[in-house]
Amino acid sequence: MHNNYLFLKHLAAELKVKLLGSELISCFSQEKDELMLGFSTNGAEIFLKCTLKPDFSCITVQNEFARARKNTVNLWSEIYGLKVTDLCIFENERALKIYLENDYLLIIKLFGNRPNLLIYKNNEQIAIFNNSLLSDKLLTVSDFEKIADFSFENFQKLEGNYRKVFFTFGKNLFNYLDAIIKDYSIQQKWDFIQDFLQKQENPKYQIGFYKDIPSLCLFPFENYKFEFTNAIEAVNAFYLFYQKEFSFSNQKHMLLSALEKEKQKTENYLQNTQSKLENLKSGQSKEIIANILMANLHDLEDGISEVELLNFYTDQNITIKLKKDLSPQKNAENYYRKSKNEQIEVEAIKKNIATAFNKIIEIESQIESVSAAENFKELKSFVKIQKKVSEEMESPKSLFREYVFEGTLILVGKNSKNNDTLTLKHAQKEDYWLHARDCAGSHVVIKRKNKENLPNHIIEFAASLAAYYSKRKNEGVVPVIFTQKKFVRKTKGLPDGQVIVDKESTIMIEPFKPEA
Repeated sequence: MHNNYLFLKHLAAELKVKLLGSELISCFSQEKDELMLGFSTNGAEIFLKCTLKPDFSCITVQNEFARARKNTVNLWSEIYGLKVTDLCIFENERALKIYLENDYLLIIKLFGNRPNLLIYKNNEQIAIFNNSLLSDKLLTVSDFEKIADFSFENFQKLEGNYRKVFFTFGKNLFNYLDAIIKDYSIQQKWDFIQDFLQKQENPKYQIGFYKDIPSLCLFPFENYKFEFTNAIEAVNAFYLFYQKEFSFSNQKHMLLSALEKEKQKTENYLQNTQSKLENLKSGQSKEIIANILMANLHDLEDGISEVELLNFYTDQNITIKLKKDLSPQKNAENYYRKSKNEQIEVEAIKKNIATAFNKIIEIESQIESVSAAENFKELKSFVKIQKKVSEEMESPKSLFREYVFEGTLILVGKNSKNNDTLTLKHAQKEDYWLHARDCAGSHVVIKRKNKENLPNHIIEFAASLAAYYSKRKNEGVVPVIFTQKKFVRKTKGLPDGQVIVDKESTIMIEPFKPEA
C-alpha cells in the first residue's frame, strides 16, 4: 500500500512541510527507471528518489546522496533554481504534484506498472521522464482529477460493493476487508469502513510480509516486522525492506525454478531414452538378420525386395526387407554395417541413462540446499548454479541434436533458424560441414579436436545423419555435400537456413538415424 492514495495523502502532507519554499537544484538520473530530484532549504539538501520501474515504483527521501561521477545524466536544467510553491496529492489518485515558480508543475505518477514523471508549464506538457510510455504524452493535468461519490446513498445503490465505491483502497486493503466484512450487512460494512477511515487520520504503518509479499499496510496484520507513525520514515524503511527481502525471495525463486525446470527436462530425457533402449532390445537384431541372410545366400535371388526365411535362433520364420538394387551378399553386408551402428547406439544410450540418473540426484540435492537457504549469505554459493544452468540451456547440447561417434562430437540442426545458429555461431572454420544435396534438411557439423583428417567412416556416419534429417530421408541412397565450415558463408538477404558453399565434395550414403 506504499502507493495507495490513503498513504500517499499523508506522505504528500509530510513532504510539503519539508519542501515548501525550498529550491530545486538538480534533476538527474544514473540508474535505469530511477530519477533524483535535489532540493535546497535553509542550506540543507533533500533528495527525492523516484524509483519508477514497471515492477516496482516508490518515492523515498534522502538527506544526502553520493552522486556517481560517470553514467549520470542531468535533466531539465530550465527548472533549476525554481522554488516549491505547493506540494499535494491529486484527489483520489496515485499521483503527487509539485508546484514550482513560473507556473511549472511536476507530476509524479505512480500507476501500477506505468509509473512516470511529467513536467507541465502553464498546464501544457513540456517534458516526460519515460518516453516509452507513449500514452503519457497525451495526458493533461485535468486527467489526473478523479471525482468520486463516497456517500452512503451510493454505497447502498451499489449494494455494499466497497470495491466499486472505494476504488482508491487498492488490492491489499480489499483483501483485508474481504477477510472480515465480506458477509456483513450493508450497514455493517459501511460502519466498519467509516471507522477504518477515521483511524486513517492518525494511522500506523506496518511493514512485513502480507500474503507472502513485502508490504507496507495501513491495517493491522500478524507477524509485521516494523511499525511507524511517520509516513516518510515508513516509506524509507519499506524501500530497504522490499529491496532486501524481495531481492532475496526473487533470487531464490529464480534458482529453484531453473533447477526444477532442468530436473523435469532431465527426467523427460531419461524416460524417453529408457524407452528407446527397450525398443532396441526388443527389436530384431541387425546382426541376427545378417547371419540369417549369409546362411541362405545360395537360395536368394537378385532384385527381390523381401524374403521369408527361417530364423534358426527362434525356430520361427522371419520376413527380411532387402534392397532391390543390391545383391544378397551386399544386403547382408549392409545389415552387418547397421549392426555395428546399433551396438554403438546401445552403448551410448546406456551411458546417457547413467549420466541422467546422476544429474537428477545432483539437481535434487541442489534444490534441497537452495530451499533451506534463509539469507543472501547462504544463497550466495548457489548463485553459480543458476549461471551454470543458464549456460547449459544455451550450450550446443541443448540447442542441437548431439551424437558422439567414436569420441567425435557431431551436431545436427533442428530447423532453419537453428541451422543458421549452428553453422554461423557454433561451427569453427576447420570443422566439417554436411548437408543433403538439393533439398531442405538439417545442417550437420563434425567438431574437430585437432587439424588431423577424420577417418572416412566417421564422415560417412555424419553424412547418414544429414541424409536422414532431410526431405530425402525415405530414399535408398542420398547425395550429401561435404566440406569445411570455412567454405560455407551466408550473404545478406538469404532466407533462414540457406547458405552458399564455395567448395564441396559429394558422398552417396544411405539415411540412418541412431539415438542421440
